Amino acid sequence: MTTKKETKSEPKTMAQALLEFQKLSISASKDSKNPHFRNNYASLEAVISAANQATQFGICFTQEIDFEFHGDTGMTFVRTVLIHAPSGEQRESRTPIRSKDPSDPQKMGSGITYAKRYGLQSSLGLPSEDDDGNDASKTPKNNVKHIDPNDEGAW
Repeated sequence: MTTKKETKSEPKTMAQALLEFQKLSISASKDSKNPHFRNNYASLEAVISAANQATQFGICFTQEIDFEFHGDTGMTFVRTVLIHAPSGEQRESRTPIRSKDPSDPQKMGSGITYAKRYGLQSSLGLPSEDDDGNDASKTPKNNVKHIDPNDEGAW
């Protein structure tokens, strides 16, 4: 007598894979502390660790810094791409890098980290709590013009 072994089939689409991942109710552990606001938050490393659990459903990701220019005006953002390897489907989102002083590498780095963390969390539906967006939103010494990415006239 042979018994039929039940096997779980691999999700065939990105939507099915995201559903299976989200059924796990994964959250990024709040492993860092913001001394200024006295709150805990999930670091980028904790978010990546949580996001990497999606690989069991065939989902991986990339995050690149990208630029878009229209004339002399530009925008910097993190492009998060979720890739469902079995099907080749991709989903892309862009998160603007906000920094009141882009000439300050520390503030720009905080803005990049913030955009990567929240771009990845939102793409996978992971819970979040604010942290170093505080550095990215501090007032600069010089006026920096911010534009609305949806206002084509601003470009």
